[in-house]
Amino acid sequence: MSIWQSFSATTKFSTIAFGVTAALGLLSMGVLGALLYYPVQFVFNSEYGSLNDWSGDWVWPTTIAVGMFWSVGFILGNLAYVFLNRYLPSVLCYAAYGLLLWLWDLLLWYYFLSNKM
Repeated sequence: MSIWQSFSATTKFSTIAFGVTAALGLLSMGVLGALLYYPVQFVFNSEYGSLNDWSGDWVWPTTIAVGMFWSVGFILGNLAYVFLNRYLPSVLCYAAYGLLLWLWDLLLWYYFLSNKM
């Protein structure tokens, strides 16, 4: 328990968010993954269209997988925050954290859409 208390607030948040979003990614049965498509849809809209245009056996597992793998973005965001906090103000570090979550979402959707897992 003393190890947990020694963590910063951002690390505690990232750890809890990782666990919660990993569980929600699975338990929501793809709803989280589908919701994560909307912030990046404008990037893929010309080639892949909207979520409603998709069909096939790859769609449901992809939305579940993206929702689950997106949770890793919280760990990556925390690592970026800890590194950048030495050099930048906290506001910019939090902005980088959010940007990294969005970029991770974009990367996941790009990978899964290009491979149609």
